[in-house]
Amino acid sequence: MAEKDILELIKRYEQAVESGKNIYFDADEFGDLAEYYDSQDEIDIAREIVDTGLSIHPGNNSLVIKKAKFAVYDGEYSFALRILEKLSLEYDFDLFLLKIECYLQLDNYSKAYELTKELLNKEEDEDPENIFMELGFLYVEADYFKEAVIYFQESLKYNPENIDVLSDLAYAYEMLGNFDFAITTTNKILDVEPYTYEAWVNLGKLFSLNEEFEKAIDAFDFALTINDSDSNVLKLRAHCMSLAERVEEAIEIFNELLLSDPEDISIYFLLAECYQSLEMYDEALQCLSKYEAAYIETAELLSKRAYIYIQKGDYNAAYDIVQDGLVKYPDFLDLNMIAGEIAFKQGHYEEAKVHYLNIYLQNDDNFHLIDRLAIINIKEENYEKAAYYTEKLLELDPNNLAIKERLALLYFEIDDKDQFNDILDQFTDKELMSLFQLIYVPQNPELFDRNVLITYLNKAREARTLFRNIQY
Repeated sequence: MAEKDILELIKRYEQAVESGKNIYFDADEFGDLAEYYDSQDEIDIAREIVDTGLSIHPGNNSLVIKKAKFAVYDGEYSFALRILEKLSLEYDFDLFLLKIECYLQLDNYSKAYELTKELLNKEEDEDPENIFMELGFLYVEADYFKEAVIYFQESLKYNPENIDVLSDLAYAYEMLGNFDFAITTTNKILDVEPYTYEAWVNLGKLFSLNEEFEKAIDAFDFALTINDSDSNVLKLRAHCMSLAERVEEAIEIFNELLLSDPEDISIYFLLAECYQSLEMYDEALQCLSKYEAAYIETAELLSKRAYIYIQKGDYNAAYDIVQDGLVKYPDFLDLNMIAGEIAFKQGHYEEAKVHYLNIYLQNDDNFHLIDRLAIINIKEENYEKAAYYTEKLLELDPNNLAIKERLALLYFEIDDKDQFNDILDQFTDKELMSLFQLIYVPQNPELFDRNVLITYLNKAREARTLFRNIQY
């Protein structure tokens, strides 16, 4: 509807409301009014208009779809689907999108996918760029990032410079952990609009996630040339400097930020990390105290303070902090890890194991945690359990030679011939010689081929040559 016509329609509607007269419009006019107030964030008025319209034009597809849309706004996806079931079965693009959104948000992926395929097979006059774009938005909103990437890529075939699609595609890649593709996509946004502030900020964040800290700093610098007053970007830039070993520069920026905004107490936590990296532990603890004075005590804060005391070599202070913290936060990862580390370093392996096992089930992909459990079981001569944890480590890092050697020697010790030879198959020739030299001191190693090495290793296993004195 033309702007002049919609303004006239709004005037008629508001006059009718003010006069208290019965409101009558045709279905399309009710729909146009609802769209207008919805676009103005006057959702309650839009709802009233749709309900009034349906009382006069019951079953009108457009108005029913709008009523379902308002239910979706409220997160009432099942209710929205019940509303939509009343519609006739004729094709409607918005109807398909709304149903797909509801099923996705209800985690009914199979039904959403079925409708998606049906929508894509419709021979209607809808712009394919728009179809794929809208589907991408729905799937990314429901956290189905792999599918969203596919639909966004298809949409970009029709318009490679669509900023909205590129932005959401970069986000989907980021959520999938594919930071390289997210960076490439964000750079495409900047190719189209070089002065897009949000894109420069996002590029900096992506480079930092990819541990390319100097590139992140450069991206934040570009963002700050567009808007030099954003303290959050300045903090991100300084944090990347600290990670790039430009710690003194980072401290200078953080102190400048404190001068301009003394109320921003979060900076003290960032400063504490900087001082900690410079082994200025007293200064780091002072910053944490200032941070704590303004915020309530948190498990993260206690963990940071305890870890700094460990770095200072004050295990008693660290132990006291951790024990107090575990009373309040018994399942917090870092507190249990630090408590385990203190016990481990003091040779109290049973106590350390209790702390590690307390968090293992929720963190069964934490390499350091599993490594500690494996080593404790080796020290306790529980080699079968040690092998179990070491297998987990190898799943996380299949090319780690030290882990492969440890696992081979564990199977060696428990005399498991099949597992021993299976793990030997995973060694390269060079790695196999490294393992061999842990047990033998060959006079002429160049004369030993792979088969000879495996034969000698199995003879050693059969002879039960012990390895418990080897350091892991």
